[in-house]
Amino acid sequence: MVVTLNVTVYGFGSSFGKFAAALDVDLLVVHSSTDASSCDYAIQCKRHLAEQIGRAHVTMLSASENTQFEFIRRSRALDLGTLRKDHLEADLQSIIGNICRLTLSLPV
Repeated sequence: MVVTLNVTVYGFGSSFGKFAAALDVDLLVVHSSTDASSCDYAIQCKRHLAEQIGRAHVTMLSASENTQFEFIRRSRALDLGTLRKDHLEADLQSIIGNICRLTLSLPV
């Protein structure tokens, strides 16, 4: 059985609200578990997001941490998409497009 690593990326904060143009882009990376491969992939995705979006502030949580803290609900985070290990570059471009579409200013 082949398991594909993936994370879900959310946007939150002033960039995704009805405010004046924000100075940063707040992103949340949620990974499926706390095992080493899931955590390593989440760190890799955080690095890619920070490289592609210069003003990104990236937070990471496991799915269980998000359930415990209710971060997505409390921050009214928006689902920007999924980064799948076997489609990373295409998924990254899709998420960047979603950020551009949903924010008041470009994320770079």
